[in-house]
Amino acid sequence: MTDLTALHHTVTAQLTGPGAPFEVVTLNRGNHSVKAYKNAPATLLAILNEGRQFGSQLFIDSAAGRYSFDDFFAASDQLASYLQHSAAIAPGQRVAIAMRNSAEWLISFTAIISIGAVVVPLNSWGRSEELHQGLTDSDAQLVICDGPRASFIEPQKFGIKAIVCADSASDAESWAAALAAGSALPAATADPQPDDAAILLFTSGTSGRPKGAQFSHFICAQGLFNIEFIGAATYMTNTELQNSYMAKQIPAKTLLAVPLFHISGLFSQFIVNLKFGRALYLMYKWDAAEAERLVKEQGITVLMGAPTMLIDLLERGNLSHAETARISNISAGGAATPSKLYDLYDQHCPETMSGAGWGLTESGGTGAAFTGPIMRHYRGASGFVSPIVELKFCDEQGAALARGERGEIWIRSASTIDRYISGSDNQSDFSDGWFKTGDVGYLSEEGLLYLCDRAKDMIIRGGENIYPVEIENCLLSLPGVAEVAVVGIPCEQYGEQVAAVVRCSGQPLDEAAIRNHCQAHLAGFKVPSQIVFAQTELPRNATKKLLKQAIANAYFCNGD
Repeated sequence: MTDLTALHHTVTAQLTGPGAPFEVVTLNRGNHSVKAYKNAPATLLAILNEGRQFGSQLFIDSAAGRYSFDDFFAASDQLASYLQHSAAIAPGQRVAIAMRNSAEWLISFTAIISIGAVVVPLNSWGRSEELHQGLTDSDAQLVICDGPRASFIEPQKFGIKAIVCADSASDAESWAAALAAGSALPAATADPQPDDAAILLFTSGTSGRPKGAQFSHFICAQGLFNIEFIGAATYMTNTELQNSYMAKQIPAKTLLAVPLFHISGLFSQFIVNLKFGRALYLMYKWDAAEAERLVKEQGITVLMGAPTMLIDLLERGNLSHAETARISNISAGGAATPSKLYDLYDQHCPETMSGAGWGLTESGGTGAAFTGPIMRHYRGASGFVSPIVELKFCDEQGAALARGERGEIWIRSASTIDRYISGSDNQSDFSDGWFKTGDVGYLSEEGLLYLCDRAKDMIIRGGENIYPVEIENCLLSLPGVAEVAVVGIPCEQYGEQVAAVVRCSGQPLDEAAIRNHCQAHLAGFKVPSQIVFAQTELPRNATKKLLKQAIANAYFCNGD
């Protein structure tokens, strides 16, 4: 065990022991027990209301305008009154949000929680069929949407009440009219209990139909309190670096560029910044050039996103040392951190605290994380397992494997749901409080989590297990490679063979260059047998994950 890992474990024990701020206890939840934070707030509403104390401070900045905390809560309270008294939304009923990142999205979320209703964030990348499916599966009583999503949903035709954030809304209430009406109505009231439902999120659906994951106030509060623990542990393990940065007295401002219907945008960026009085700059959608401009002009201090987003930004190479030195934290999540991103951190952000983490929708984003020099020391790791999280690594029969062996990751925690909503597939993914994540990984002797790949993406060639992400990261380290997807395709001799789809940037590469690079860094059986070059960006979902089945079908015609 290194000094860095020993320090982390010492700090964790100090923070989570009896009487400590993040004391961990064991609670009975149904037919199983979980580890939980004793001092976490009881409800999500209590957490949101913490933001009211920041008054006239700037909260939301965007191309569409600015909101102080007072402005934000005034609008939220007006909308809450409208929803409760005019739209007759009762506690426990579901209200959907279908719009791109905007102040109205954040206001809507807070208003819905304020009346004890359940927020249903819909995928704003969806078109009519997917949006209708989400509304049907959630049994939403009302949808709050922007103009483009309203045109896809057609609320009156679909048969659902709607509030539309547009200048005109012929078949629905307009946003301005709803707030105006709410301002003349009594204040909304609610008294949600910890086990009441708060949020219904749909999984990103890289394959198959999205599944509904419903979070209680208790689950939300535990997941959000875990983010606070990570912040406290980061400070205590990097005190000198943190104090040096804070001495600069740079106002905090987070660039919120990931979709709000995704757990990381919702929890780690929106709600955490609301609670602690920090400003957000909202991006309508991700664009690396625009993000670069905002870092330069808006004084952005925190950047979080999928690895591919941060690679896109840093590869542009236009941020000065002074501009990156303003950034207090740059963190990637949603996938294993490629070696290419570590190199870009070292090149462009040597003084910036960088972080990595692993979590998923079903676990409320909670799983493993770490930030600071230790992250760069242990390249490829996804962090230390959070104090309220239990992990086990299982073989295909569900038998637990020894520490250090690679297996499917099963997770159990106070922030993990125990089932999908009725009507969703894959209920067998849950067992005695454990959720079978579909991710393959292992835990090192020092307590660090390493991800290998998705179980369903693993290639078995002649009896050898091959993890595509290893080959993808190898190829991403080759100059000139912009994107790569590795998939398995049928092979009579070996069962499956390795195939790669590569998109180049600038001067194109040839097959020989790709193959030679792999042969220099990988075992022979991992070198792609087939290589094709893409001329356009590879398909990804809204959280920037590669759509492997669509890629395999498009480039290799291997069907299902």
